[in-house]
Amino acid sequence: MRDILEELPNALMPDLALESEAPGVIRDLVDDDLVRPVAEDDLNLDAGRSKKSPLARHVDLVIDPFDPALSTSIGLQLSVEGARLRALSVEIGFLHQGLERRAVGLAVDSPALFALIGRAEPGLVAQLAVARAIERLGRARAMTPTSTTTWRELALDLTTVHENARVLGDVTRHAPRLQRLLRVVVAGSSAASAGLVVGERFGCPFRLRAPVPAEEHETLARRLIDLEHAVADLEEARFERATAHLRGAGILDLERARRFGVDGPALRAAGGTDDFPADLGHVGSDVGVGATGCTAARILVRLADLRAALRRAHARLTQLEAEDDTAVETRDLHADLDGTADAMVRGPDGTTSCLLHVRAGVVTRLRLRPAGLPLLAALPGAMGGVLLDDVADVVASFGLRATALDR
Repeated sequence: MRDILEELPNALMPDLALESEAPGVIRDLVDDDLVRPVAEDDLNLDAGRSKKSPLARHVDLVIDPFDPALSTSIGLQLSVEGARLRALSVEIGFLHQGLERRAVGLAVDSPALFALIGRAEPGLVAQLAVARAIERLGRARAMTPTSTTTWRELALDLTTVHENARVLGDVTRHAPRLQRLLRVVVAGSSAASAGLVVGERFGCPFRLRAPVPAEEHETLARRLIDLEHAVADLEEARFERATAHLRGAGILDLERARRFGVDGPALRAAGGTDDFPADLGHVGSDVGVGATGCTAARILVRLADLRAALRRAHARLTQLEAEDDTAVETRDLHADLDGTADAMVRGPDGTTSCLLHVRAGVVTRLRLRPAGLPLLAALPGAMGGVLLDDVADVVASFGLRATALDR
């Protein structure tokens, strides 16, 4: 053994001092010929990945909710190349509210039905879609009063102001001045609708569940004036400066928007129009933004929609003073409703549709298609090449609501 150790020094106990002086084999840190063929087998192949780019620049970033009870229950998988996004996939299904299944067995005029549907934000849009579908089944026996329709349109206008102000605030997070102004609009629109949307007042077919008190008319008129002053400070030039870095980012062109069935601000920012009929809701404003379909164009469209909705709310409140607020008695109208009906309501983000099956006045099947659902298919194609720092702003410009998508 002694002879072996003398013949093979450092065989069992390496000399650390000696090895530290010997650099050994010098290896190239970016040896693509050796590393790439094997390591690329573990990467997800897609058409957007360049074969010539360094392997170290390909990163998959997964963003999922840590708690399924969170309201932001949308999962994102980002494939990043350098500082830009090359692919994106959206995953829903973390919350599983099961609104459609839980609605089965509830009476069509039950407050529980509309309270359940109202969880899909914005809840008023889905509630009105279901109410209009029920009214279509019983149209031969009762007509909805004109004042009820006007109140519904007014509530939709206030919802449009609130939702657009929320989206504008999410996209312009880096503009403190705009943030303060938009917070005032969000709070003002919430206060204006607080006196209207109480006790599921709008969650009822053929009529309002409870009449709007006369004093609420005066309160609403004052709050609309306050909203006008707040919206007057939202100058278009401020938003153009705040979103200058988003011009050309997140482009959803007209051809793809129509292919996936997208409407609302995303369609009009691409140069399209909401030209199909709806049971409730107003066609959004047209804005000359060059029909680019980018994030900056969607912001300008939403700003114009906000202003137009506020003007309509003023006009409808004045109209209600001259209308008859007589409500029909529907206690016995729903008991024997049978059949299938659908309805479409145009909200701030597009059109929400509803398919309803009723037997003996009880829901047997319900399907809701929120406005954000077609955007899930169109969103990945619009995110290619977006800077990683701008991903949150671009996604926010589409106005997705997780509670409505994961229904």
